[in-house]
Amino acid sequence: MKNKNAGSEHEITYRREILTVFFDLVESVDSFYLIGAASTGKTRLLDFLMRQDVQEYYLKDQYQYTWLVRVDLNRMTSTENWEFNFFELLLSSILLYTATRTDVDNLIVEELLLLESDVIKSRDVLYALRYFELEVSKICQKYDIKLCFIFDEFDDAYRNMPAKVFSQLRAVRDANKKSLLYALFLRNPPKKIRGGNDNESFYELLSRNAIGIGPYSMTDTLNIIQHLEEDWNMQLTPIAKEKLGQASGGHPGLIKALMSLVKDTAIASRLENSMDWIPWFCKQETILEECRKVWLGLDQEERLTLLAPFRGEKSIDALAFNLLALKGILKGNGMFSPFFEYYLKSGLAKIEDI
Repeated sequence: MKNKNAGSEHEITYRREILTVFFDLVESVDSFYLIGAASTGKTRLLDFLMRQDVQEYYLKDQYQYTWLVRVDLNRMTSTENWEFNFFELLLSSILLYTATRTDVDNLIVEELLLLESDVIKSRDVLYALRYFELEVSKICQKYDIKLCFIFDEFDDAYRNMPAKVFSQLRAVRDANKKSLLYALFLRNPPKKIRGGNDNESFYELLSRNAIGIGPYSMTDTLNIIQHLEEDWNMQLTPIAKEKLGQASGGHPGLIKALMSLVKDTAIASRLENSMDWIPWFCKQETILEECRKVWLGLDQEERLTLLAPFRGEKSIDALAFNLLALKGILKGNGMFSPFFEYYLKSGLAKIEDI
């Protein structure tokens, strides 16, 4: 396979249905969260939107005054001193982001370097928080920058973060409300991750703005298939690619699984020449494994809702149904892919799966 940077092979219009909403919210300085099922390409989407050409495409002349700072919670050195390590990470993330841009004033970079060094040496929570507040205010107000912190894979952090950190994040935002916002990449809705109301003021910032990361559009699906053709030295007919695109439902894992199968010319011939090709593909282990990943990424209420029609049950959990629709697993009253529907019907989907 060709060596490519993550997200580099995609056309500028990749995931347009998601990124149009994403950048509209950034421009209006409204905090939000993004949510998707397992293996729907959340990390690939984030890699893509961090590209300079993508940001320039959506932000246009506002690109120069907009910073999208990616915060990787895996970089937290310890969870023992949660508050200190978190705010030190935010300062460090801003500093790392400035290294990716050529239009940042050197004075800002030098100031961040000194601050980061002082904060690390101090190991003091209040020191880290106050300098974070100070630096964010300078970036937003002195340099007139719109600042968006993007928290990747934030479920565990959202669940375990001390309540006072949420309050502190809200306070910093309120001090810079025309220029500061937060974007959370999650697997589950915030209210499901953290019950109660100990972070209610922070939750209010993003509760109305949910973006679903569903399967690919047909345009993106066919582009992905074309890239895989080139990478794997394959050549499929337009009819075969259309069939694969429709049957995969645009799920990235299923697209790859299908393409790996049709590398075999005999299997590719079955796909192209048989009207009844889907049942055979449904039973292939590589397809079933992708369906299992989707299934294991769902919670109990979502699983019960999906299995209800096959059990003759009419009552469903409305919240779970809406969440499945947001994730793109349900399309109308059906499933996103006939393969996943087979997986549910077959008895392989177990409620008690962990």
